[in-house]
Amino acid sequence: MKLYKLLIIIIPFFCLSVYANNDNKKENIIFIIVDDLRDLDMADNQLQILTPNIDKLKKSGVTFKNSFTNNPVCGASRASLLTGLRPTKNRFTTFHTKINEDAPNSLTIASHLKNNGYRTISNGKISHHARDAAYGWDDIFRGTRNNPKDYKDPINIKNLKNNFGPASEFVYTDDNDYSDGKVAQKTIRDIKSINQSDKPFFIAVGFQKPHLPFVAPKKYWDLYDKDDIVLPLNNFFPPNAPQKANYFYELRKFTDIPEKGAISDDKAKEIIHAYYACVSYIDAQIGLILDELKSQGLSNNTTVVLTSDHGFSLSEHGRWTKHNLFQYELKIPMIISSPKYKKNKTSESFVELVDLFPTFCDLAELETPDFVQGNSLVTNLKSPNKVTNEIAFSIWKNGETLISNKYYYTEWKRKGELIDRMLYDIENDELQMNNIAEIKSNKLKLLIFSTGKSNVKAYLKYALVFFSMASIPKVFLTFSVNDSGAPVSFEAEN
Repeated sequence: MKLYKLLIIIIPFFCLSVYANNDNKKENIIFIIVDDLRDLDMADNQLQILTPNIDKLKKSGVTFKNSFTNNPVCGASRASLLTGLRPTKNRFTTFHTKINEDAPNSLTIASHLKNNGYRTISNGKISHHARDAAYGWDDIFRGTRNNPKDYKDPINIKNLKNNFGPASEFVYTDDNDYSDGKVAQKTIRDIKSINQSDKPFFIAVGFQKPHLPFVAPKKYWDLYDKDDIVLPLNNFFPPNAPQKANYFYELRKFTDIPEKGAISDDKAKEIIHAYYACVSYIDAQIGLILDELKSQGLSNNTTVVLTSDHGFSLSEHGRWTKHNLFQYELKIPMIISSPKYKKNKTSESFVELVDLFPTFCDLAELETPDFVQGNSLVTNLKSPNKVTNEIAFSIWKNGETLISNKYYYTEWKRKGELIDRMLYDIENDELQMNNIAEIKSNKLKLLIFSTGKSNVKAYLKYALVFFSMASIPKVFLTFSVNDSGAPVSFEAEN
């Protein structure tokens, strides 16, 4: 009897100690990055995309309404995100970008978390190249494909031209027949297997869709009625925009798309329909992951971050691509759901992908390395109504874009000389159809410096002053900065 009583006393204390250990474990992080996912709330006349699981995630966290990529191409934007370093003219420039080449032996967020006790797992497309910066991951799973573009229709597989088939395909098949379904299932297995681990986890989940070609199980295509699909109001290139911005080639590679000339309205609607279906397919995979977190009792100790590497034009300005500097390529979704912070809130602060590195550090209660050029978003999670940043900066090849809540301003330069520019008053021209930069009464000059952390921060801060003071179309403005990034001159004249 004495032994029996002793066991009754000891066992509860043992259990309490186990649960206390779990409670003290650092926050787990699920990072979901979706390829080519545009801002789902962008104003246009198109049909609402059905994303019930992303909608649930919004309700459980903070949605950043002004979120932007630093470079509208996957290799460069992902390298910037993972290293906390901004793209420049000489670093992180193309979709071929490799961290190992542009920033060799750099400390990625994965390696930083790994070095500080996290189990780090990369599932799907995180870096553009599977083994790029592999030193940061305990486990890398890229997904599997039966053919280069994940087609399932035997006819399409047989008739590939240079590994390309049609721009879209929908067949009756299981979600897990596609690479993204396999990525979701691998993530679910990971969550189950490491639930009882003493280590916190950082699982990065990279979904390929809705990247071209737009292929997914047909049940997601059937969610939408083709008769409800409409073209955007601005489905033609603006007459006063520079031709440098009239660029897309990716869609042209597919066998059902003309190599030159306009795309028919019927084909355009079909492509939009297909994009919607792919987004809904990915939304379903996200739902499976969120359900598994809840099933394993991890929702109360796991932050979920959802974003995209860049946006995508769906016929806006007559273009189908990401490789440019209009809002459709630059603006992306950003949702952070943490059990520690606010729920069902929105933030008006301007957010860039480079901000995620310091955010992950704060969530993990780690010091942010000095080289990191972004700003943590945890302040915004605590106080969503507090606007901590009012400007964003993006770069693509020799073009640089400055974004505020009122203006999109882009300069293209060659050998330091200005060759083209765009200025859109986004408040009054939300579809970006009237480039006011070259109107004589709207002349303005900006000298853009983005060579270092201090320079960029000072530049962006001063650029904000410019935008707030500019009385377009009446003011001519010029400013310059010194080597430390501080403004040294400012002129304004009517």
